Amino acid sequence: MGSKERRLSYSIAFKIEVVNYTEKHGNRAAERCFGSPPTEKMIREWRKQKKDLIKVGKSKKALRSCAPKWPKLEEYIKKWIIDHRKNGIAVSTKMISIEARRLVTEMSITDFAGTTLWYKRFIRNGLCMCIKTTIAQKLPCEYKRKIIEFHKYVINMRKKLCFEIGQLGNMDEVPLTFDVPSNRTADVKGAKTITIKTSGNEKTRYTVVLACCADGTKLPPLLIFKRKTLPKDVIPHVIYVHVHFKDGWIDGWRMN
Repeated sequence: MGSKERRLSYSIAFKIEVVNYTEKHGNRAAERCFGSPPTEKMIREWRKQKKDLIKVGKSKKALRSCAPKWPKLEEYIKKWIIDHRKNGIAVSTKMISIEARRLVTEMSITDFAGTTLWYKRFIRNGLCMCIKTTIAQKLPCEYKRKIIEFHKYVINMRKKLCFEIGQLGNMDEVPLTFDVPSNRTADVKGAKTITIKTSGNEKTRYTVVLACCADGTKLPPLLIFKRKTLPKDVIPHVIYVHVHFKDGWIDGWRMN
């Protein structure tokens, strides 16, 4: 079998250029000027699509996105997202879904399901999901050797002191904040600065101490608050709560 003929594709910018030339000189003149293909039939189709071609990105090659079924609804939601982003408020996919359903009720739309397919088509309307990025901490060059040396040290100490594996534990402090704002938000494509408004408590921290034993036993977590007195709330028996006014974390083993 012979090889299949390769199908050519043209960018939106090229199609608009051909259409503009055609409006001045005619279809056949455009076919002679730009070659065949594009054929006269293709040029006629591009002329019919001129309004839609102007609206989309010039780097695209086809009008694959269908027209929105609820254009007024999507226009309101897009404006709502832009207004929220101007105020630095994060907009999640769940928030978009809730706002869409609220508007559907107000606009008396009965055939709106708010499916994932609808969201994917809507978010392409000049929007995208943005995420705040951070630079990860690099491990030291000799971290593997240090891990092996630490394991050898622990094994030798266990043999020397003859303690059970359940008496070998690992503990670490984890700083947490009272507010954990989302670092993802819908915003207009090409936005350079992504700011998100918070409650102001994202830097107010408390400490959680987590520990476990080598036999798999998990010890109850310890919470340390930066204050002078214990909270008056009822504290569950599965956790321990301490206060430390100076730092809010373990400072040696003496805490208030």
